Amino acid sequence: MFFNFRKTMLLRVIVAPDCIQKLSLNDVPKSVDELKEILCNKLKIATNFVIQYEDPYFGGQLCNLCSIEELPHDKATLKMFWEVLKTASETETEEQRNESPASNSDFTLDTASISSNLSSPSSSTVREERWPQVFVIAKFSYDIEFRLRKANEVYEKQKTTMDVTRDVKTEILETLAETMYSFKAYPTDPELEQVAVALVSTHPCLRELGCDTGCKGWNMSLRFKMGNYRQKLHSSGCFELDNKRNDGSRIPPKKPRRSEINFLPDNHVGLDDATLEQEREQLELEVKRKNMYMTILKTKMETTFPLRRKEIITEQPLVHMVKNRWPGLFLQEQVCAEFHRITCVDLKKSFMTNLHKHSNALIKLYRTKCKDLADNMKMILDHFDNQTTDIIIHRATTALQGLPLYLREFDKITKTCLDTDLEETYTRGVNLAILEVMEDDLSQATKRCINFGIILEETVVMDDLPDFSTAFMVLFGLLYALNIEYPKGLKYTFEAVQNIFVGLGVKSTNRVQSLKNKLFTF
Repeated sequence: MFFNFRKTMLLRVIVAPDCIQKLSLNDVPKSVDELKEILCNKLKIATNFVIQYEDPYFGGQLCNLCSIEELPHDKATLKMFWEVLKTASETETEEQRNESPASNSDFTLDTASISSNLSSPSSSTVREERWPQVFVIAKFSYDIEFRLRKANEVYEKQKTTMDVTRDVKTEILETLAETMYSFKAYPTDPELEQVAVALVSTHPCLRELGCDTGCKGWNMSLRFKMGNYRQKLHSSGCFELDNKRNDGSRIPPKKPRRSEINFLPDNHVGLDDATLEQEREQLELEVKRKNMYMTILKTKMETTFPLRRKEIITEQPLVHMVKNRWPGLFLQEQVCAEFHRITCVDLKKSFMTNLHKHSNALIKLYRTKCKDLADNMKMILDHFDNQTTDIIIHRATTALQGLPLYLREFDKITKTCLDTDLEETYTRGVNLAILEVMEDDLSQATKRCINFGIILEETVVMDDLPDFSTAFMVLFGLLYALNIEYPKGLKYTFEAVQNIFVGLGVKSTNRVQSLKNKLFTF
């Protein structure tokens, strides 16, 4: 039988010493790259690894897999070796890197590096999924599942509920608490209600007679169980639930307020603060390179995420101090990546999609309220009406610029300057703004916008952004990345962006909820 006609393959995949998976492939991959893609999808791991296989011709010794035809026919054992990033002190000089035939590669193989296990599924403490729309009740132990199945059969015939013993209730609550914590540490009341309803729907024998939902008691038990579960984790040293100062005194626990699911994650398994500080220093050197390796930057930003959040949340440093220590955070791509690490939401996709979806409706609302609002709204709409090119971009810009005025917030979010102005002349006293940089050309009757920037705490933290919509999106992402509260004069504007454009949060203030209701009637 020829290799190409094999239909199934059984694989034993050694991801890490403590993580060994068994996979069955119905369709044999046609190439090593396709096999890598399959492994990444099934095991939920990154792509930076080398595959080795146990070669039967050499007594099961490991060999690099260069061609898919080298694999044994029916089953094979694969081992992954993680490609890890080297720093400037470990690699050749910049000139040597540019001249080297392998300079296009972002990685060098170094299995002894401290980062070698970071891509392993078992090494990360960062949540990767948001709270599900439909909560699926996890499987319990065989004993509990068997007893529930029998009780469900009795309930179907006689409508008699189960006599829930202490051991059954304890395991059910323990399992549900663990599952809920995998999504968020502090479930809301509606989310606890959702879990309780899902429980009695999956196992009708657990319904409680005498209440409408049949789960009021389970709801209360889940609330207390989550508190006990958090206390156990806190006693074990879980940093997300820690509320001690360095001197041992107590402080109110820091909780997510804007639907963050990785608000204050623990370090990756096997890495302490000192090790992550070394990674941060290497990251800082990489950002300063003339030709940055974006893959290296991305990997190290992922690695140091817990340390960065710990500094930002607990120490609350000034923005310019964060920029000095974490310059890689102030790149557009990394702002979006950091937002995804914190919320598991694709900022660029959700923001831009919903902005373009609602921009027409928003402009119609602005026109209906134009007479009741400030003259600035009329100027914004008149400027939009005079545009003849790039209508999509101008429509999105108009929707965002008019949003604060429609929500009756009159703090200016936009600041204009000339490209020849001194920075201190337009940053002094500005805590938050989108900077519009105009070309200082006396030969033109109207000034031409060159680019956009972002001012935070009297510092231009980012510039060279292509348009107002992108600048607004990046500013919103930075508020999450730097844990900055919404400014009082624009809190409804950013709440609307959070709820309507990004889709984070369930509850809204009356002002924002009114806008949502009107938008969804168009």
